[in-house]
Amino acid sequence: MAEDIQIELQELGLLPAEAQVYLALVRNGALGGSAIASVTGFPRSSVYLTLNSLLDKGLVEGGAGHGSRFSVVPPEQALPSLVVQERESLAQREAVANKLGQRLSALVEPAEAVPEDLIQIIRNPRAVAERYDRLRLEAKQSVEVFAKAPIFSRPGPDPVLERVLRRGVLCRGVCEKAVLNDPAVGPYLARWIARGERVRIYDGKLPHKLALFDRRSVFVALTMPGDQMRTVFIRHPELANSLGILFDTFWAQSQPLVIHQKGRSPGVKAGAGIRKRSGNGQISHSRR
Repeated sequence: MAEDIQIELQELGLLPAEAQVYLALVRNGALGGSAIASVTGFPRSSVYLTLNSLLDKGLVEGGAGHGSRFSVVPPEQALPSLVVQERESLAQREAVANKLGQRLSALVEPAEAVPEDLIQIIRNPRAVAERYDRLRLEAKQSVEVFAKAPIFSRPGPDPVLERVLRRGVLCRGVCEKAVLNDPAVGPYLARWIARGERVRIYDGKLPHKLALFDRRSVFVALTMPGDQMRTVFIRHPELANSLGILFDTFWAQSQPLVIHQKGRSPGVKAGAGIRKRSGNGQISHSRR
């Protein structure tokens, strides 16, 4: 019970030491500083500091002379006064906050309004994949990608890409050679190309992972200190068009992909043309 009372006193704003000294006076009646120290186990010096705080809060009363005794103000009067004091203190702080807020507002430099979704930073790989899929599904004209491992999308056949291709959206990808060996890409390239994706291989390292959507928004992965990766989404047509010129440059410097059918498992390598299956099931050569 005593412990519960002490907790409730602390909920009213008393410090733990104040609650213990106050309870000692409630249980034992009027006591001097030395007696309180003996009952509570606190040093005399800290007891007098605590008593002064309780006097200021109106919970105890005592004489001013050395060795005077202290007693509690009737709790039914003193404890409600704590709430009144807190309410008055809160009202004062509220008034100060309102006046200070108005003064500081006059000093704030107006900031340019920026659309909420103009720039977003995505840290979680799963969230990156989900956003990448959604942006591809929202594209109406084109999706253009620099493919560096690990890629934006989830490993697998990529049904999102096939849905986008069926809608007639132009899908182009410039891949590093290393991506051909990525289990999330290599086994599915033949299928993607057969569905209509255009793929070229760059003989070197691409500057970064990049995706452009209708050349109006950008998805770019940035390497941060400590090898951390942050993916940034930027909805900005001018920037997207500028990066589109970069994409076109690397596209022109890359070689079309050649798919060699080897039984049931397609092989992939870079070459000068794209091989397509003719109507009779043979592989013919195209230089387009």
